[in-house]
Amino acid sequence: MNMKNRFIIALVLLATGISAPYMDGQLIARFEDKISIDVIKTDLNAGGFSADQLLVKKLNIWLVAISTEKGLSTTDALDQLRKFSFVRYAQLDHFTTERTEPNDPFYTQMWNLNNTGQSGGVEDADIDAPEAWDITTGGMTALGDDIVVAVVDGGVAVNHADLIDNIWINENEIPGNGIDDDSNGYVDDINGWNAYNNNGNVPSNNHGTHVAGTIGATGDNANDVVGLNWNVKLMCVAGSTSQTSVVAIAYGYVLDQKTLWLDTDRALGANVVATNSSFGIDFADCNSGDYPVWNDLYNAMGEVGILSAAATINSNQNVDNIGDVPTGCSSDWLIAVTNTTSSDQKYTGAGYGLTTIDLGAPGTQICSTIPSGVSCSYTGTSMATPHVAGSVGLMHAAAPLAWAEDYLSDPAGKALELKQFILDTVDPLPTLQDVTVSGGRLNLFNAVSTISQAGPNITLGDVNNDDIINVLDIISIINYITGGAEFTPEEFLAADLDESGAINVVDIVLIVNIIININGN
Repeated sequence: MNMKNRFIIALVLLATGISAPYMDGQLIARFEDKISIDVIKTDLNAGGFSADQLLVKKLNIWLVAISTEKGLSTTDALDQLRKFSFVRYAQLDHFTTERTEPNDPFYTQMWNLNNTGQSGGVEDADIDAPEAWDITTGGMTALGDDIVVAVVDGGVAVNHADLIDNIWINENEIPGNGIDDDSNGYVDDINGWNAYNNNGNVPSNNHGTHVAGTIGATGDNANDVVGLNWNVKLMCVAGSTSQTSVVAIAYGYVLDQKTLWLDTDRALGANVVATNSSFGIDFADCNSGDYPVWNDLYNAMGEVGILSAAATINSNQNVDNIGDVPTGCSSDWLIAVTNTTSSDQKYTGAGYGLTTIDLGAPGTQICSTIPSGVSCSYTGTSMATPHVAGSVGLMHAAAPLAWAEDYLSDPAGKALELKQFILDTVDPLPTLQDVTVSGGRLNLFNAVSTISQAGPNITLGDVNNDDIINVLDIISIINYITGGAEFTPEEFLAADLDESGAINVVDIVLIVNIIININGN
């Protein structure tokens, strides 16, 4: 069994730990065709079941009721039903939900999310958002933590009807009392920070509001547009123009909030997973030594698990040659984005670079929120970049529990892994080949699907995951075999040293050999 299959098994086991909702008191079973249904019913009744309704005649699939006298839970009853020799398979009667596209009125004009050829575009020249939404629509990690994306821009209309439910709120700060209630170094930072004036009064701004809507306008609320994340927390940080010192204050605020979140075991601060930025210095060599603060900022945010999506120059220039700050910077946690059209072409007025610009994303005539409502006329790399920042947020919502746990212990490394998922799953485009790192345009569904299948980090033999293979791991296996303990999916895979799909004495022998070899060296 190869590692890919082991990961698939892990995902199946994890899925059984968090079952989809189901109807209590009944099960679905397929019976063997050659056995009389009267015999089946007699045996079922004796075992505390009854074949209540024939669901599919040709396949002999029945609805089976569970006797309340048995006192079994539905899942325990499922285990019992599967033991009957005439049962080909049995399963829970899971609830289903109708899969619909969002009812937001401007959705049909949002070619970037679902391109049907509207407005003269090319069908499927989009990021496959509806397919991604079948996996998740965003909101929280598998650990139940809010996912926060920081919009570092000119400001955001925080009371916009399509954004207000998704605006980040610092619950540990009391509004307007002039006190730093949560001791995070910022007074009255309720929705973010104003780096221009160094206070918590976030201004309204057309550009920043448009960016915020692409990342996280509330979905399926019959209002305006829909963001990549139907549910997410938008941290509003004003500081996109003026001096580099203002930018440093803005990024510094984001960095402080994520650091605090990690340092307080997720009690204070915010789980910022991405920043979105649409500003910089044209024709500047970020790595010349004249702009060291930029890489320092992106690296520091990266170390606490924040990826920074940045818009490249709005000019048909090779950034590899002419330079750009920040999209020419070398930080590994920076994702540089250029602009693509509804025909899947690189926009003629957008920068490129084989070693500097990572990928393209839709950025031409994008529909999103503005303070007065909605605009579908905005074009630029600024419109492309929030697709990437929003993707980071949605991917955190799709990541399995094991990945989310690993992110807490290694935020820097897991952030880089997530970035690589994005670059590895683009849709290749001829106009981006040899002029971007990935050679393609963002595909949200591919990226979300990939991280949803990310397997746990497993070391064969290290059953208790303490980074040491020793007698304690043998004891864990013995306890499991004798029925004295249960294994998590990760522990099961670590204990299954012969990859047989079962835990037995062979695995103990193999782990003893590992220990002998370790001590022998």
